[in-house]
Amino acid sequence: MKYLLSRLYGFIVSLRVFLYQRGILSSQHLPHPVISVGNLTVGGTGKTPLVSFLAQILKKAGYQPIILTRGYKRRNPTPVRIVSDGKRILCDWEESGDEPNLLARNLEGVPIVVSKSRYQAGRSVQNDYTDPIIYLLDDGFQHLQLKRNLNILLLDATDPFGGGELLPLGRLRESIRGLKRADAIIITRSHIPFEVEALNQQIRTWNPWAPVTYFHHDVTSLYDLKTGEHQSIRGVFGKHVIALAAIGNPRVFLRDLEHFQMKIQDRFIFRDHHPYTQSDLNDVLGRSKELQAAMVVTTQKDSIRLERLNFDESQIFVLGIEAVPENPTEYKKEFLDQVEAL
Repeated sequence: MKYLLSRLYGFIVSLRVFLYQRGILSSQHLPHPVISVGNLTVGGTGKTPLVSFLAQILKKAGYQPIILTRGYKRRNPTPVRIVSDGKRILCDWEESGDEPNLLARNLEGVPIVVSKSRYQAGRSVQNDYTDPIIYLLDDGFQHLQLKRNLNILLLDATDPFGGGELLPLGRLRESIRGLKRADAIIITRSHIPFEVEALNQQIRTWNPWAPVTYFHHDVTSLYDLKTGEHQSIRGVFGKHVIALAAIGNPRVFLRDLEHFQMKIQDRFIFRDHHPYTQSDLNDVLGRSKELQAAMVVTTQKDSIRLERLNFDESQIFVLGIEAVPENPTEYKKEFLDQVEAL
């Protein structure tokens, strides 16, 4: 049954792309350049840290980045919701979705707007800012309703093509032929060993022209979720921990913990964007106490969905990460050259 559903899904997706490419279905245009950041697969490719990194480059270069995102699983029915105006966070994570809220916390001076229609989101704030506006279309590779000027495709080095099968058989949102639409390709999590030549060959089969850049994720902090107090990463070498995550690719999070020599006594892995309950957390903390673990360690995205629950100081710690290109100076110049050419 999954095989048949996968074939049907693939046909519908391919037909939709064909109709947009031929102009039978039309894309809407915003009055300022649009840079799309997206992927071919469902689940985490490290997109949120990458969007944050690009927004900071644009801001420092004198542009006004505005992030347009869907706000996946948000509970506010308002068609357009401003998460941040660049100065203040205007709603909580339940209204915006966890990833937009995380971006709003990490990015000063960068407005963030959520809407199912990214066109409406962009139009809602297009007259509110004076610096040259650049829209960052978060998770936009398949959002063909909106015309984009630069199409950046992310591939996760640990699983770039979702097992090679379309949904629901695999994790591909569309065929790998979608590589053809990419203007630039970024390989995320390249610090984890993978078959570099094999991946490059697959990419160049479908897209011989787009520049390919390698990004890794740096662990930048470990802090107490209750107090915000930071702890040295080296201070947890050899400590026994409980891993807690509800993200698209928890395997990478677990590898990060192991890389810093944390000994994972148990792991609690939930579905991406899981809305934690007090009962969920009580189970985790109970297991941590039973095993006499030093701490529970979670991700920044998870921390947003945990912080309102009841727990004590030093029970839960958050691992902070950021996206870093293989050659930061070279990549920033290349990216800004692409932006100036829009």
